[in-house]
Amino acid sequence: MQRFSSRVGQIYMQGQRRFRLVRRLANGKLQFEADDGELLNLSDAEVNSRWLRQEWVIDEASLGSLANAIYVAVPRDLGTYPENQQKEARRRQQYLQKVDPEKTPYNPDEWRARILEAAKLIGDAFPPCASTVYNWWQRYRRTKSILCLIPHYKPSAGPKGRRRYQIFEEAIAEVFLTRQKLPKLKVAERVERRIAAVNNTLSPEEQMRPPARSTIYRWIADLQQDVVDAARDGAEAARIKYRAALGNVKVGGVLERIEIDHTPLDLIVIDALTKLPLGRPWLTMAIDVYSRMVVGFYISFNAPSSHGVLQCLRRSILPKDLWLARFPDIKGVWPAYGIPELIAVDNGTDLHSDALEAACLEIGIQMLFCGSKTPQHKGAIERFFRTMNMGLIHQLPGTVFSSVDERGDYPAEKNAVIDMERLTHLLTKWVVEIYNVSVHRGIGARPLDRWLESAGQRVIELPVYPQQMEVIIGIPAKRVLFHYGIELDGLQYNSELLQTLRRRTGENLPVALKYYEDTVAHIHVFDPLAKEYLKVPAKLAEYAESLPRDIHRLIRAHARKRFGDNVQPPHLQEARAEIEGLVQDALKHKKMGYRKTGAGYLLHDSEAVLDGRDPLAEARRPVKQAKAPPPAPLSSGLDDDLPNFSDPGEEDLP
Repeated sequence: MQRFSSRVGQIYMQGQRRFRLVRRLANGKLQFEADDGELLNLSDAEVNSRWLRQEWVIDEASLGSLANAIYVAVPRDLGTYPENQQKEARRRQQYLQKVDPEKTPYNPDEWRARILEAAKLIGDAFPPCASTVYNWWQRYRRTKSILCLIPHYKPSAGPKGRRRYQIFEEAIAEVFLTRQKLPKLKVAERVERRIAAVNNTLSPEEQMRPPARSTIYRWIADLQQDVVDAARDGAEAARIKYRAALGNVKVGGVLERIEIDHTPLDLIVIDALTKLPLGRPWLTMAIDVYSRMVVGFYISFNAPSSHGVLQCLRRSILPKDLWLARFPDIKGVWPAYGIPELIAVDNGTDLHSDALEAACLEIGIQMLFCGSKTPQHKGAIERFFRTMNMGLIHQLPGTVFSSVDERGDYPAEKNAVIDMERLTHLLTKWVVEIYNVSVHRGIGARPLDRWLESAGQRVIELPVYPQQMEVIIGIPAKRVLFHYGIELDGLQYNSELLQTLRRRTGENLPVALKYYEDTVAHIHVFDPLAKEYLKVPAKLAEYAESLPRDIHRLIRAHARKRFGDNVQPPHLQEARAEIEGLVQDALKHKKMGYRKTGAGYLLHDSEAVLDGRDPLAEARRPVKQAKAPPPAPLSSGLDDDLPNFSDPGEEDLP
């Protein structure tokens, strides 16, 4: 085994950081210098404690010439070498023990005498000379490891051989280790041309012989493959290819960690009325890591966003009784509910939003943003998506499979028959009746049993007021309260309770509020005195009824383009009729992308299904046209009664 002692230059590793022993201070402590220049003063006991706990690992490269690698496993011992090398190492050690260099300084005559005595004892007919034994001692003295005495019979390459390999390394860097991914033949050709060019400047005796192509190919095969892949495929591709599953997330019970992720479903969903395909929806799914139980999901045609995560989180926290009551044919229980301790989500910019962070802060949930392009950081939910695709999605008509090769010539658009309500129903039924009650290989039990077992040992918390969840998942904003109420996105919101709040302070009051993407019909305004939210309706109630905010923004932009900045309520109503007509046309467009965009604007999602609504059907209802406003009264002097211009004798006619 190798040994070490605290000496200047000794290096310890802590992860990727290196600490080098610089000196021993006057107070007896050891001073270490990190790679970034940080100085650290530790006593011997503190250093040994870190070493015993394996917080610090010896950098074997600092021990001697043999230890030039950092082992993450136990280094090889003497028994792993060939028998002849083991025998030679023991022979050399016997000579060193007899000479005892630590007590006998190097003296050729004295050492020669001791070497001859050792040769007689071991029966060696060809004893080494004193200088040879001294070279052995130079290698052995640092670590006292017999491995340092292993002979190396492989001859070193001559100057010409080293020069040829140097030319090969240059050719590799210029030709092979590039993103062009040129073949090995180009490397051989480059080496041959380089050697020919060098030989032109040398005498016939000094010229090099080009290596055979098989030799060059062998050299290429001996290259470290992860370095080759990083150069030819990119660092990110190499990292994904060589990622190692060295462990998993440690959780001790349910609701300790909930993983939430998005995926486009491998299924084309249709319009329930027209039967036209709308496209592939996005699924936002939440899964409990400890039990692998699905705790909630959200389906929408809109791209992943904080709104989708909040909707999924809301369904995950609340009990599923009303959800299952929507589908009476589902036989089974879904007891997954409660406020989680932590949610793990993607690190996308769309999720770094005030709405999501404020909601988690109010509920008391920690947020963990996993690194980009690191699906292994959310392994439970990533593995679930594959299980769901194989167990349900790829068995439904209209599936597009996971790749073009798997799909082949399957006509997904023609075979699509699943609408949003049917999809929500089937996914709920599969989760409750199949997935939750099937043995999960990763935990060795059924998710339902694992959940019930752990849930019985902890307190599952819920919001005191269920309706509070609607407010929490709203988008925060700040506005000023005036006599006409609050203005948000061009709409005014007011109520008697809101004006009571203004009368308390006697001035225009800045207030915090929550608004929602699925409706502009109302907002919630926070009462700083009562410490509660007030529901405030829109003043244009008829216009705002069943109107998503995205559609309202389109209507407002269209109205300003047509009527200028001074948009009146009749103008909004007229613009709404025109925009909704365009959305209806988009739902019937021959291109599926337009139909999908229209469904996204209307928030055709699983929440509408669970609420018993069909936004597509509601959008097809005729919009009431606003009545034209009465003409403005005439100014003073122009409102007199008009004179009677009839014939004076006309009144006397019979």
